[in-house]
Amino acid sequence: MKKIISIVALGLLFSGNVNAGKSEMEQAAKTIPGFADAAFQGSSSFWVVISNPSAGHDFDYYGAILCNGGQEKFGVAKGYTITFWNAYTKKPIKKFRCY
Repeated sequence: MKKIISIVALGLLFSGNVNAGKSEMEQAAKTIPGFADAAFQGSSSFWVVISNPSAGHDFDYYGAILCNGGQEKFGVAKGYTITFWNAYTKKPIKKFRCY
């Protein structure tokens, strides 16, 4: 499952227009299996809601993909924190600093 998510995430994040922006990054992230929602919360925070938080996700890996892919393919500058949220408890699971 992790391999499938990784392939889909890489394909989505590395196939966009460099200047597409934050909204396109949000839309791409929402299509990644296991991600229930994704949105920027101001300029310093990107939230990702995880639909199955107990599935053994590698949040550091996902954070790196989102951070680097967002910059390279969507023109989203680094300098924000990615927070992964539990869809059921509405609590943060992990934070990844994208700097």
